[in-house]
Amino acid sequence: MPLKGMSHCFKLACIALFSSGLFLQAPLKWASAGQIAVAGKRLEEVHVAYAAVNASAVPLWIAHELGFFEKYGLRAHLIYINSTSRVLAAMLAGDIHVAQSSVGAVVAAYPRSDAVVIGGGVNKINVSIYSLPEIREPRNLEGKKLGITRFGGLYDFSARYALAKWKLEPAKDVVLIQVGDIPSLMLALAANAIQAATLQPPSSIRARQLGYRELMDLSRAGLEYQTSALITTRSMIRKSPEKLGRFMRAFSEGLAVFHNQKEAAFKVMGKYLKGMDPRILEETYRENTQWIPRVPYVNQAGMETAINLTPGMEQASRPKVQDLVDESFVKELDQQGVYRFLYK
Repeated sequence: MPLKGMSHCFKLACIALFSSGLFLQAPLKWASAGQIAVAGKRLEEVHVAYAAVNASAVPLWIAHELGFFEKYGLRAHLIYINSTSRVLAAMLAGDIHVAQSSVGAVVAAYPRSDAVVIGGGVNKINVSIYSLPEIREPRNLEGKKLGITRFGGLYDFSARYALAKWKLEPAKDVVLIQVGDIPSLMLALAANAIQAATLQPPSSIRARQLGYRELMDLSRAGLEYQTSALITTRSMIRKSPEKLGRFMRAFSEGLAVFHNQKEAAFKVMGKYLKGMDPRILEETYRENTQWIPRVPYVNQAGMETAINLTPGMEQASRPKVQDLVDESFVKELDQQGVYRFLYK
């Protein structure tokens, strides 16, 4: 993709992605001709970001790899940007049209941005805190370093939530360390640069296999939380509602393959989660079929939690769920019977 005319932040993301090999990954070969848009019709460009290389993005990857976006007249460019705040910045600059990302930055940016959640991704929190084996219980973390990806994201929220439950204060009792991305968390833990880390499947499963100690599994904490979601802007909805509707239809078909066709889902997971032990892929798939809904409605209670627990927001200025959510695209597909058809 040419970089001329793109914003500075998007150029930097593109350069990093070309070097990492994660940029614009080519569709797999099993997309049938019947799935591709009618020859001669111009495909509309749509730039889609995802903020984590983990199972939350699998339905999106499937829609891309099996040609569902082309089927609905879209040429989707999938772009990995390893920070929710960077995803949001690229979106507000007009370089990204839709993203799959955590919702924390959307909440924190209100009302300065018009970012809005249009569909659910992972509708339960699925983060664990893993430590070095010698950290036998949470109080042993005092004076130690807990790794997160970046401030303001899901892992930051999860770390602060866990510390609050353990009656430990960030900075005072435990230092939160930004390391950038999930692979770097694992490397930092192995090097003892941090003594604990926030992790999601498949990395959390790998950590358990390697003998690290699980201090908290937030999925068992009784916490409702919208872990990831499909995000766009209200200006994009006003400008291109029909395009977003087709995006949601293609995504929904990828979602149905994820739930209904395990073998196809595994092929896609194997491509994007390179070198992963098949046993880890199996457990990752099994767990995420529980957390990723078949119909991508938003977890309303989970959004309320995200709003209420976002640090640094005055109570009077906190948004309501309806300020940050527009489920009209999912509702329209639901009313048309699309999901009944996909899961019949």
